[in-house]
Amino acid sequence: MEDEKAVREYSDELLKIVDEFRQRIIEGTSDPEHFLTISEIERLWSELRGGTSLLYSDMLSDLLSDADETALIRKKKRNIEGKE
Repeated sequence: MEDEKAVREYSDELLKIVDEFRQRIIEGTSDPEHFLTISEIERLWSELRGGTSLLYSDMLSDLLSDADETALIRKKKRNIEGKE
């Protein structure tokens, strides 16, 4: 089913983004000589939020573009005709 495929793709991408963030934090905090700075952590956090926000936005856009608006349009026409 197409919906299940889309859900899997979004889930896979989300896991990828989160895993990359985790790996970068783990790598950046494992060596005291090369520990991430606060500004680097903030940048990584911002990238994570931006990436997931964009992914959620794309998912919502896809869901809404696939919605069947036929019944909604009929209802709107009836409401407009009733007001005239």
